[in-house]
Amino acid sequence: MPTFKTVRGMRDFLPRDAQRMRHVEQFSRELAHLYGYGEVITPVVESYDLLAAKAGEEIRERMYAFKDFGGRNVALRPEFTASVARLVATKLRNEPKPMRLFSVGSLYRYDEPQYGRFREFWQANYELFGSDKPEADAEILLLTNDLLMRLGLCNYRLKIGHMGIIRGILGQEGLDEGQQNSIMQLLDKKRWEEALTAARNADASQNCLKTLKKVFEIKGKDAFRVIKTAEESVQDFENAVAAVENLREILELTGESGVKLEVMIEAGFASVQNCSGNEGLSA
Repeated sequence: MPTFKTVRGMRDFLPRDAQRMRHVEQFSRELAHLYGYGEVITPVVESYDLLAAKAGEEIRERMYAFKDFGGRNVALRPEFTASVARLVATKLRNEPKPMRLFSVGSLYRYDEPQYGRFREFWQANYELFGSDKPEADAEILLLTNDLLMRLGLCNYRLKIGHMGIIRGILGQEGLDEGQQNSIMQLLDKKRWEEALTAARNADASQNCLKTLKKVFEIKGKDAFRVIKTAEESVQDFENAVAAVENLREILELTGESGVKLEVMIEAGFASVQNCSGNEGLSA
């Protein structure tokens, strides 16, 4: 008789682990209610075109994609944002903004399994749509910190960057969205030199390359010192300066809340996923 094992990258949750999982899930759901986020449940299987349009190149290459019996190109969701954005653009399009939505469940990416990293993983997702104000990103940061505290975690730090800094530099140089996305993907994997090479191959100026190199090195725990250095480094790029100022406003708002956040600011941090439904802040 054959011995069946879990598919590579998947795992079973025995009673104790399942109880812990549901504990975290319930805390995240209760917090969503306290902050006014309405829960939505979206399908695990979505249109491949929808997911591919939102995801970066690296995620697209790792999606579980296949044709269903109807010949349609579909995939297992690798993140929540594309599905929630579909809801906002269709069934919720007439709802007042800003809109706060929460979702929790399993996601799938064909990554190389390693300690603490599986091909099926769970995520609590908070999306704030319809606001470009710094208060929106400050809210997401405070909410995230609140969740970690309520779960009893300690000695953690929130790593924060702003995608607008890099995009502001590259956009002023005339790089199109595809070129920018390729560079952002390299930055997400901390392949700094390759990112510079990609910018150079896209005919970026020497001033741009010099500025990018400076930005990649700007990081630290003293948030406002880091922001001051970043502002001085990108002064030739108007949109990047505006992004740095936006980041400053976000951090000032979190400080005014009275909550002390332990943060690591990285001016060149370009996560492929935003922490909210706004394009900008990454954490």
